[in-house]
This record gives sequence, structure tokens and C-alpha cells, in this order.
Amino acid sequence: MAENVFTLDSGYLTRKKQQMMSEIRYAEYKVENTWHRTDIQTSQILADGRVEVVFVIDHTVAGNITVTGVRLLDYNGALVGSKTTSITRADATEGISYTCRFRLFQVVENENNQGAYDAL
Repeated sequence: MAENVFTLDSGYLTRKKQQMMSEIRYAEYKVENTWHRTDIQTSQILADGRVEVVFVIDHTVAGNITVTGVRLLDYNGALVGSKTTSITRADATEGISYTCRFRLFQVVENENNQGAYDAL
């Protein structure tokens, strides 16, 4: 079936990953029913091709808290992606560094006419 597979150029994929990184403008984390905005600290493409975005769950929310969700948003405020989580933090004066790593995938039809995932 390899003759039916259209392969994306590695340079194109690198540009798309860079575009993704540049479009992610901020993160939010959820405490109780409220989303709190925080800045992106760093973003990069790792050696294995994954995109990494780091932000800080800061100490401005006072007291003992449990973070139940995190999400990344673009420059228009549109959702890029999200994750349910459970992070408990005692009352603190420092933040928690949170790292999101993700990879692009393509689906390639196999001999059984079913999709198999290939990392890009």
C-alpha cells in the first residue's frame, strides 16, 4: 500500500510545528469553576519532533487549591487543546511549572483498510 501514501515534506512539517508554537499565546488553568490566565514561559521543538510549551501555574490564587484542567489558547483566544488534570497545591508563594508536549500524527491506511498512526 505504500504507493497510496502521500508523504509530507519534513521541512513543511517543521514549519507547521513552528507555526503552532507561534500561534499559542497563553495558557489557562482551572481552579474550582474559574479559569486563570497565565503566560507561556517557553516553547520549542524537541529533538524527537514533539512541540513543547511550558507555563507556570502561579501563586496568585491564594490558599490550598486543586487545578482540574489546563488549556492552551491562540492569539484569537480560540482553544488549541486541553487536558483534565488533578494537581493539588498547598498555599504557596511559588508557582508550579507545567509542561505540555505533543506530536503531530498522520493516519496511513494499512492492508486491512484500517488506519495506523505514524508520528510525524
